[in-house]
Amino acid sequence: MDIEQKKEMLRILAQDARLAPKTIANMIDSTEEEVVAQIEAYENENVIAGYHTMINWDVADDNLLSAMVEVNVDLHHGVSYKEVAEAIYEYDQVESLYLMSGAYDFLLLTKRLTMLDISKFISKLASIDEVSATTTHIVMNRYKEQGVVYKDIEEDGGRMVISQ
Repeated sequence: MDIEQKKEMLRILAQDARLAPKTIANMIDSTEEEVVAQIEAYENENVIAGYHTMINWDVADDNLLSAMVEVNVDLHHGVSYKEVAEAIYEYDQVESLYLMSGAYDFLLLTKRLTMLDISKFISKLASIDEVSATTTHIVMNRYKEQGVVYKDIEEDGGRMVISQ
């Protein structure tokens, strides 16, 4: 399998990881065996770091919220950004965490929680020695996530439509 086939296979898997290896092989002009072997290699190398199903929780109506939290830190005593990140991402409430350039150091997205649980988590986060400030933004509506557009509920007779 050449490099272009490998890249195309990754793009295909990123769009739909449920596709059978035989289908992917047909799409990239390869063999099923080569696709299976390459997927296994990518999993072992952590190129493929996991498989997730996208759930539109707004439609599932679970009444939980997500928050995006800007985090400023003050590095001291030889503490690195990586060490602070490790302290932050150990919290179960953290869905995603990014080191940023600009006005703040980290951006994190919480898992879907109650407003009270978000508030409690922010208090825990603020208690980390290196955290100097946080700004919390509640996610009001998701329009597009990981390349998937969530269409308006009204477009399909009251149901939220998902398209890629």
